[in-house]
Amino acid sequence: MKKVNKIILICAGLLIGFISCKDDSLQVIPVWETGVNTYATKQAASSASFVNGSPAIPLDLNFRWISIDGANTVTKIEYYLTFDEGYVDVDNNPALARHGGTDGKLFKTVEGSAVPANRTDVAVKITQDDVYQLYKNNTYNYCGTSVSVFSNTLKPSRTPASPFLAGDVFALKWIVYTEDGRKFDSWSPSVCNEFPGSNCQYAWGVVCNSNLGGAYTYSTSNMVRNNVPFPGTLNGSGTATEGSEGSYTLTDFSFGTYAAMYADAPATGSLRLSDACDFLSFKGGDQYGLTYTIAITSVSGNALTFIWTNTYGDAGTTTLTKTTGTWPATLTTTPSGSCN
Repeated sequence: MKKVNKIILICAGLLIGFISCKDDSLQVIPVWETGVNTYATKQAASSASFVNGSPAIPLDLNFRWISIDGANTVTKIEYYLTFDEGYVDVDNNPALARHGGTDGKLFKTVEGSAVPANRTDVAVKITQDDVYQLYKNNTYNYCGTSVSVFSNTLKPSRTPASPFLAGDVFALKWIVYTEDGRKFDSWSPSVCNEFPGSNCQYAWGVVCNSNLGGAYTYSTSNMVRNNVPFPGTLNGSGTATEGSEGSYTLTDFSFGTYAAMYADAPATGSLRLSDACDFLSFKGGDQYGLTYTIAITSVSGNALTFIWTNTYGDAGTTTLTKTTGTWPATLTTTPSGSCN
């Protein structure tokens, strides 16, 4: 027992000695630096996107820098623009051409008296020509050979006069410099995505004016009922009604076949005809959850002919004839930008 007690006393002495020898000057105490965060928002009257075929319509943003404790002053702001383009590569996989990399190209610098005060909005106007001028000399290897981005046979509708198409995505990014010599070019994900009144970039895309709405008559032939041919030709009428931009409800997405083949109500549900810069597709599902495909075979004046199918095995060839006006001659169901 005496030996055990001695060992305990020695251990206790060592422990006491260790504690009493602690040097407080060697303890690291973190010193937190103050920082600057940023916020860009769309002006109320601004378009939310670039509009294909209308290059004069700009994107108008408000930008501010924020020093929460007021301890920092921004003396310079650099704005950068990114431009990403989707296409289908030689392996038939979706691909992304990042023409400005992840950081983009320098668009504008604001410094001196032009820099706004803390929490004060400054206007930033961005036009399609602003982005085009930055990227007009870019080339890209889409399918094995580098070609001009704005003279590309994959997307013949992309021209200097109408440079941006559905599927193009842009972002405004920035770097801010403070008077104490610091540079803020990245922030934590929480500051970028979760902190109220704060973000680290502003992104937008391209929309197109769409005018497919109105009354039509239809003629449906070459019908298939649950993968079995169904004889005859059906005629009727309906209306295309635009909801959100480029999204249309039709009176009957089966174009008379549900009534003829099943004595059933028209196909409706959440189905929509989508017009994305003249690229047509069916979105959503009918009242039974069936999805639909569309393949245009011809567009001539007021007559649009296409083959449609659904996932139950129903199909038909339908011609929609506009009661008033004509269909855009450029309507297609073939995606652009494919190497195959």
